[in-house]
Amino acid sequence: MRRLFLLSLLSLAAILLTHITNAQKGNCGGKVKVLTLNRDGAQRGNTLAEYGEPIAVRGDYTLCLRFNIIVFRLLTAVIYILDQKDYDELPISLDVYFEKIRTKYGGYGRFYPLPNNLATNKWYFYCQTRNSSGGEGRVYLDGELLVQETIAFATDEAVRDTIMGQDEYMPPYSMSGQLSQVNMWRRVLSHEEILSLTRCEVDLEGDIISWSGPWKVYNAEEKYVSMPELCQSVNRGRMTVPLPSLRYHDSVQLCRGLRGYFDVPATMAAVYESKKFFEGVSDCARVWAGADDEAVEGVWHNPFTGVNMDPSEMAFKIHNPDGDKYQNCILLRDSGLLDTDCKKHSCAACHTTAGSTWTLRGTCEEEERMYYFDLVALPMSFRGYGEYRVRKVEDTWVWYNSVTNTTMATLSPLSLNYPVGRLTWDLKAEVCGQEGGQRMLTLSPCVPGEFTCDDGSCIAFSKRCDLKFDCKDKTDESFCDIVNFPGDYRSRLPPRPASDEALPIAVSVSMDTLNIDTTTMLLSVSYNLRMTWLDNRLTYNNLKPLTRLNTVSQEQVAQLWRPQVGFINTDDIQQTKVDEDAVTTVFRQHKVYTPNLANPYEVEIYRGDTNPLSTSRKYFTIYTCNFDLVLYPFDIQKCYLRLQIISASSEYLVFNINDSTVNYFGEKFLVEYGIGKIDLKEGDGGQYSEIQVQVELIRRYGFAMLNIYIPSVTLLTISYVTLYFRPTIFEVRVMTALTAQLVLATLFTQVSTSLPKTSYFKMVDIWLLFCILLIFFIIIFHTIIDLNLDYGDGSFTSSNPLPKISTGSIGVTRVSPINADGKEEKKDYKEMFKLAFSANDVKFYIIFSKCTIFTIFLLFNAIYWGTLAKDSGLVYYY
Repeated sequence: MRRLFLLSLLSLAAILLTHITNAQKGNCGGKVKVLTLNRDGAQRGNTLAEYGEPIAVRGDYTLCLRFNIIVFRLLTAVIYILDQKDYDELPISLDVYFEKIRTKYGGYGRFYPLPNNLATNKWYFYCQTRNSSGGEGRVYLDGELLVQETIAFATDEAVRDTIMGQDEYMPPYSMSGQLSQVNMWRRVLSHEEILSLTRCEVDLEGDIISWSGPWKVYNAEEKYVSMPELCQSVNRGRMTVPLPSLRYHDSVQLCRGLRGYFDVPATMAAVYESKKFFEGVSDCARVWAGADDEAVEGVWHNPFTGVNMDPSEMAFKIHNPDGDKYQNCILLRDSGLLDTDCKKHSCAACHTTAGSTWTLRGTCEEEERMYYFDLVALPMSFRGYGEYRVRKVEDTWVWYNSVTNTTMATLSPLSLNYPVGRLTWDLKAEVCGQEGGQRMLTLSPCVPGEFTCDDGSCIAFSKRCDLKFDCKDKTDESFCDIVNFPGDYRSRLPPRPASDEALPIAVSVSMDTLNIDTTTMLLSVSYNLRMTWLDNRLTYNNLKPLTRLNTVSQEQVAQLWRPQVGFINTDDIQQTKVDEDAVTTVFRQHKVYTPNLANPYEVEIYRGDTNPLSTSRKYFTIYTCNFDLVLYPFDIQKCYLRLQIISASSEYLVFNINDSTVNYFGEKFLVEYGIGKIDLKEGDGGQYSEIQVQVELIRRYGFAMLNIYIPSVTLLTISYVTLYFRPTIFEVRVMTALTAQLVLATLFTQVSTSLPKTSYFKMVDIWLLFCILLIFFIIIFHTIIDLNLDYGDGSFTSSNPLPKISTGSIGVTRVSPINADGKEEKKDYKEMFKLAFSANDVKFYIIFSKCTIFTIFLLFNAIYWGTLAKDSGLVYYY
């Protein structure tokens, strides 16, 4: 057992020693080999590296390498592993573009977009894996899984050559950049192993291709760097740009344009560190620090951070600051910080982020890479991702093509002679079809989502054209026109959708107040009318999420096509207006936009066929409304606001009722009406598209109940009660009923005069006429009862009273005459019969009149209120 253990231990040690030896083959004294190809950016067909041995990749593999692009080509050939029999047959390769890569696993390959565009002078670690048995291909960039896909890999029996830096020796695609740690394994590395390689934690050698293997290098530079130095450029640090002698505010402006800052040392060690950038420079004995107290004496303000600084945390020289209000800026001295006059000239160390991407806007390039540059610190210049360069020649800044050695434009000397920001250049070659003359160009470090002020400083793009100044030079509120008009745009012609169908127009009606005049049948409305449509001929600049910031200027509104809508049911001719009270805006509904780098201003271009235009204006219009007063005062009226497109017929323009809306924000209850349902419906406008806003008005019948129905019922009750009066007081009964009838007739007249004159009866008319007729019948019954009463000899004196008639049962007091001798006279039975028959008739008529009047009243009310219980405002709930 002990011998077996020792043998195992020795085997393990041998394996570890072999691994360490292989891991160190590719470096020299702990350093890693780096190849540089075409450092000057020139295109050559003889600059490359070849692996000295043919290889075979028959199954699984992992290919990893580290690359750094100096100048982007349209296509940069990084590595090709090609079949010796036919280089076009099933290659394993990597091509790098500015915004994408193309990977081939052995014939199969596609373009893969990158999360972010690649940058120059930055190392990237790339790996691709092929799992032949599982049929899976993967691509990693800087340790992140970029592609994972399933592929049916064919059996690979090819013997292959390995070439780096060339695509089959085609100069346009020759690599301008650096390569290191190119290795290939016969297995699929795990994600953890790829991460370790990316972070430079290990330096594994491949068993198919080894970076320490027999490479043949042609016309390329070869050097060895330490692993920390190689991997440091992955995480970019701080870069310092020494600025020449300038006044303080000019230095601050230039450094802000470089997206940098000045140090304000807190210790003497930091002072020495800041001063070392100018060691041996004779003209830079004075160096600015990044603070001043010009605004408030004694309050030291950092112009780069906007923060006030505590003097105790600044390494001031003893007895400083001592310049009071005459010396407000800070110099770096070997003895510490001291204050001085801001108008004096001093050098400055501007610290910025290494590897920031600069953009030259205002040129028309077919390839996006040609817009981008790197900042070079010493001497300060700008190196393009493509062939362009910007550098200073004597006193003039020159933009030129380094490959063709062609000067594109020059910048005339300025007071602050640096090409940073938005400046006017003199063209020397054709740019965007312009062969000569002055042209606005912008060289800026601002990233997408930021706006470049003319002085080169950056602000958030959301602050562009937001109605307040954010740039120091106030240029963020310039050139804020939203609409881009094509050359063939005609404001009299409506847009035509791509489907060649009629253009849909959505309307939004927001009503603030309503007023109804029943007598004139007019509806007065105060409302805001918004019309929305798409114009696919237009494009829009820099649309904001907040719509009010996308307001189109009056000058551009005058050039726009706008739909005209007529208000049909009005007494005069009225239509929509576009004046100073109308507001035209653009809704940002589609967030996808196209950046326009050919514009010297940062511009986000939005399409007109996905982002609608809208015009809105407040109107006060009086619409006619045909009232149906049959059910008055329990009527429900439906009034309409008829809107009709008059710009063109319905073959070209139609209302989009599905996207149209209507809202009412006023009082729910008016004097006479309550506001019911408000809705939109399509109208019949003939050859013109029409939409109708339906306003439902429910009569508030409380007034009518108090002033018509309750008084009329009271009068009717009083008239009915007269049937219970004593039949003998005919004058009282009749006068009471007649008085009630006269009052009802007066009430009927008043109600009629307060309403429009109609040729039909209204429910209130029927009610009042019924009450008048019912009282009339009561008077008739009084007359019949009176005619059937026997008043005797007609004497109404108290000494000869009428027979007593009770209201419950009619009886006659029998009187027996007495003769002279005191005996009762003989009865006249014939007269007695007549009197009894007459009394029975009166009783019948009184009972009949009471029952008949009450029955008619109940039957009428059942029919009357039953009719109102359907489709009337009596039972409408709102």
